[in-house]
Amino acid sequence: MIWLLFFTVLLWALAPGMARACTTVLVGKDASATGKVLVGHNEDSGGRYVMHRHLVPSLSGRKGATARFEPGTALLPLPEDRAELYWSEARTSSADGASFCDFYVNGNGVVVCSDNCSPSREDQPELCQGGMGYGLRRLTAEGARSAAHAIEIAIRLLDHFGYIASGRSYHFSDANESWVLQVVQGRGHYAVKRVPDDEVYLNPNHYTIRTPDPETPGLKELEAYATLRGWYRPEDGPFDFARAFQAPTSWRNEKNFHRHLRGLEILLERPFPEEVELPFSIVPARKVGPDTVKKILRSHFEGTPSDVSKGASPHFMPTRPICVGTTLESHVVEPSHDPAKTVIHRALGRPCLAPYVPFLFGGLSPTEAPEKALTSHFSVPASDMDYSDTPWFRHTALQAAADLLYGGQTTELRTILHSLESRMEEELKMLLHAPFSKELAAEQARRFEQQASETVLELYEGLRVLEGEGQGLVVGSTDRPFTLTFDAHDLRLRDLDIGQTLCGPHFVGTSLWSHAIRVEPDGERLCLTFEGGEWRTSAVSCLTDLWVLLALHGGRRAGRVLVHTVREDPDTREGRENSCGGA
Repeated sequence: MIWLLFFTVLLWALAPGMARACTTVLVGKDASATGKVLVGHNEDSGGRYVMHRHLVPSLSGRKGATARFEPGTALLPLPEDRAELYWSEARTSSADGASFCDFYVNGNGVVVCSDNCSPSREDQPELCQGGMGYGLRRLTAEGARSAAHAIEIAIRLLDHFGYIASGRSYHFSDANESWVLQVVQGRGHYAVKRVPDDEVYLNPNHYTIRTPDPETPGLKELEAYATLRGWYRPEDGPFDFARAFQAPTSWRNEKNFHRHLRGLEILLERPFPEEVELPFSIVPARKVGPDTVKKILRSHFEGTPSDVSKGASPHFMPTRPICVGTTLESHVVEPSHDPAKTVIHRALGRPCLAPYVPFLFGGLSPTEAPEKALTSHFSVPASDMDYSDTPWFRHTALQAAADLLYGGQTTELRTILHSLESRMEEELKMLLHAPFSKELAAEQARRFEQQASETVLELYEGLRVLEGEGQGLVVGSTDRPFTLTFDAHDLRLRDLDIGQTLCGPHFVGTSLWSHAIRVEPDGERLCLTFEGGEWRTSAVSCLTDLWVLLALHGGRRAGRVLVHTVREDPDTREGRENSCGGA
């Protein structure tokens, strides 16, 4: 039964598309060890993504300007003045997958992020001109002067255009406060709630607002609509937004429940009764600092019944941990009353095996062509998915290899990376205590990023990953075997357990990988042939980093092959084969 559940969860994680398993932590200023709001967010989404960081310059005088984001959606009015933006962009070849992943901090000190809450119950949405998706986060980030102002902008857009996705929770924070906006597909259907100053909010991908803020625009109409649809009966008690609008199939969903429960327990420092309804927010056991937020975002449920990893990698457990196989990146942000001194901590890939590299918003350096990136955000060139020697791919390579070798070695790697993180944090504190200098902040940010990237590369090389070779690999179906080669001096034929050797991408579990069917010597090389692998059905055309679990008698090694994958959908292949039938 466990394996059936495991396989089901992995299939769900494999599919590209919307962000699926994000986690957000919002710490009220009076619950915070810093005396200001803290924001933590893991961005999780299945499929092949590449993360990019942009600095978008401020811009004034755009009165009357409009923009369309996703094809087929509404033409949206742009804010007259655009704030400077830190934009962490998730690029993917899937058109709809780019709508709901990106993370923003603007020059006014406002943080914008979201969590998928699908499915909601809504199946008759009303939209104007096609509604909006990505525009909600982008336009609030561009125009918001505060967290409360972001709510005003978002509500105005939702009331007029409507929302295209089934359900989502948006989070807007500044140094003083955080607001939560939970949206239902269609026009004018949402709930708003402020995070109490002395409490901490946690969202694991479901609606959490039970009692909306009484000042929520259209609240009476929302109750009336829920009553009309049969989702709420006034005789049952006060209106409960989450219970009314969350689809019954996703109410207390196991994948979300474990993350919510175990995250709260870290804050409370005690077990939380599983039979009790999980609250919108809680008063923590003690003041919460950035390190506690990081601990939550790195959690695999260690020491709890939810940890069913049994000593293996926890990233694809059926209980779906907070730090999971599809985590693209993680942020912890300390908004400041002086936006230039807002501290952004960013971990690439899975934060359990990455340093949170800290930098000041005011130390961000201009990046190449952020406007071009936005223009191609929903029409990403295939080459943008190619593997390259960048900090993002270096981090994910270390994480992929360590996952295949999971054990004591992983603990040692974490110790080294967390030590680097601590040293950077101490150095950043010295900069914060001095008068602000953009030049010094920028130099420190560049140096920290370089230190992290070089350390990760050095640790990767220490894992002795076998680098192989491969020819073009057809994906889109699973019926064609493919062959990878390794140097025979590094890998001896008699040591290999062919029945347990697997190949696939790092962001899906090994149960969906291709399995080896034969191994043959070829001079100085060993040729490994694989077949099957559900990962191939949703793979994209690009230079792909494929990982090989080389099962040895008495151990295992990790291998990597950079190979050009070529997507060939079955209907396309069949058409071409039929047209050549007489050749």
